[in-house]
Amino acid sequence: MIAITRTRRRLRAFFGAPEARRLARTLLSCAISYGAARLAALPEGYWALITTLVIVTQPSLTQAVDTARDQIIGAFIGAVVGVLGIVAMERGAPPLAVFTVGLVPLATLSAKRPAFRLACVTLVIVVLIPAGPGSPFERPMHRVLEILIGAASSFVVSAIWPNRALTAAHRGVADTLKSLGQLIGLHLSGDKDEARAMRLEAQSTDAQKALDDALKEAEREHIIVLVQNRRSDAIDKAAPFLRRLHSDALFLAKAVSRVDANTCAARFGETGRELQALFETLASVLASPRQDDAGLVRARGAVSELKDMLAAQESTHGAQEVAQFVIDLIVTDLDALISTIYPPKEQSA
Repeated sequence: MIAITRTRRRLRAFFGAPEARRLARTLLSCAISYGAARLAALPEGYWALITTLVIVTQPSLTQAVDTARDQIIGAFIGAVVGVLGIVAMERGAPPLAVFTVGLVPLATLSAKRPAFRLACVTLVIVVLIPAGPGSPFERPMHRVLEILIGAASSFVVSAIWPNRALTAAHRGVADTLKSLGQLIGLHLSGDKDEARAMRLEAQSTDAQKALDDALKEAEREHIIVLVQNRRSDAIDKAAPFLRRLHSDALFLAKAVSRVDANTCAARFGETGRELQALFETLASVLASPRQDDAGLVRARGAVSELKDMLAAQESTHGAQEVAQFVIDLIVTDLDALISTIYPPKEQSA
């Protein structure tokens, strides 16, 4: 029994939900492509399956769309050149000479745009491979139709069953907030750990890049999948606030670098811990598309407490005053971030 349980865990670790979704998309796309090619009675319907496998295995809908577009354009260009070659061969031109002349511009195009390399493949099929009975012009049309069927099948499945870009966007926001919270807490603790600060800055930058990529993917998904009318879908509005908070953290680092470590810890240590806790809470709230009402209440309460704490603190001068100003700015930006993604009910009504 223990061995069976361990085997199941290993299988789940090796083949999780994302892999299962990709497998299901691939099999479904192939089934649709094969059925459509059979219904169209295409003599070389296997090209539809090949096209499907090339497109549906792309990691995102954006890449699937781009690959499908390039496959169709490449096949169409190759078919057009192939038709011209067939016309020349019908008038007595040798196939090898026709292929050589047609290959030069297509190879040049493929060198410039490698995504269009299918044009050369199509030319080979149309010009060099002997055609069956019937009109020689049928093969170029069949070739384009096969590519269209394969691209359409994979695109439909990828659009209906897309990767979870919205979830990835929320995860990118949460990772950014966690990194920034730890970075700000580190600066306000008085600890001059430059190596850790650089790692946290890099983590924040990488998380924002992942967020940008996920938002681009989600935008492409929303062409097909209707945007749900929920405030959690306003996660795309978080990006400018995260960039602002990242800049605030860098500004804060410069301000506290002029303050003695012990003075910084005594003056801003508690505020740093409260800020880091707020970042962690907000990251937990925004980590999922589902709205966490309890966490949202905690985040708003923490913002109010921080504002009261900052208002009650004595005024400072010099570098401490600059650091205090940046802390106020961070709290204000966090409050604006929450209000933008989850506006109060009286505003959203």
